[in-house]
Amino acid sequence: MEVSNNSIKPISIWKSILIGAIIAGIAMVCFYYLRPFLEKLGLNEYAAYLISLSLGLIVILIWAVLSYLSEENNRTFKDFLIRVRLNRLRPKWFYWALGLAIIMFLSTVIFSPVLSWLISHNIIPLPENVPDYINPTKQMSIAKVKEQLINQGVIPLIPFVLIINILSEEIFWRGIILPRQELQHGRNAFWIHGIIWAFTHLFQYWLLLPILIGSIALAYVIQRTKCTWISIIAHLLNNGLPFLIMAIT
Repeated sequence: MEVSNNSIKPISIWKSILIGAIIAGIAMVCFYYLRPFLEKLGLNEYAAYLISLSLGLIVILIWAVLSYLSEENNRTFKDFLIRVRLNRLRPKWFYWALGLAIIMFLSTVIFSPVLSWLISHNIIPLPENVPDYINPTKQMSIAKVKEQLINQGVIPLIPFVLIINILSEEIFWRGIILPRQELQHGRNAFWIHGIIWAFTHLFQYWLLLPILIGSIALAYVIQRTKCTWISIIAHLLNNGLPFLIMAIT
C-alpha cells in the first residue's frame, strides 16, 4: 500500500536546496564547533565526534517527524510507516540493498588513493586539525582504530550512533523528502535528491566525490522500488562494515 499523492505536496528545487543547506550547516556546526567544544570540556576525540554527530542527527529526526505531522495525513504509526515507505519489504530487495552497499563501499575504496594524492599535493586542502580518523592521508588500520575505540571507552556509543544516523537520514531524506521531489521532478528526482543529499556532507568536503556516487545510486534505487528499507539496510551495511570487521578480528 502506497501513500496517496494527494496527501503530500511537491517540493520545489529551491526549497530542496534550502533544506540541504540548513542540514549541511547543522553538520558543519556540530563538526567544527560543537566537537572541539566537547573536547575542551574533557571528552576524548571519539566521544566528542560521536556525540556531536548524534545531536545533529537527532535534530534531523525530529524535523522528519514534525514534517510528517504538518501534512494532512492520518496520525497512526501505520500511516507514518506507509508515508515514509517502511510498510513493506520484499526478500528480493535485500539484493538491491547489498548491491547499493557494495557501490557505496567501493566508491570510497576506489577513490581513497586519488583523494590521498590530491590532499597530499594540496589540491584539496584539509581544514586545520582535522582528526586522523577521517584524514585520507593518515589511513589507520582496523586494528589501530579498534584499539583507540576500546582505550577511549566509546564502544557502547557506536550502535546508538549508527541507529540514529541511519534512521534520521533515511526517514527524513528517503521517507519524507524524496516522495515530494518525485511529485515535482518525476523520473529525474533521483538526480536532484542524490546531489543535494551528498552536499549535506560538506563538513567532510574532501569525500564528496565518493559520497556523490553512492548518493545518486541510492536515490535511484529507492525512487524505483519505493522502499526505504532498502536504503536503511544498505546504509547500515556500508557504515557498519568497519565495526563488524573490528568485532570479528
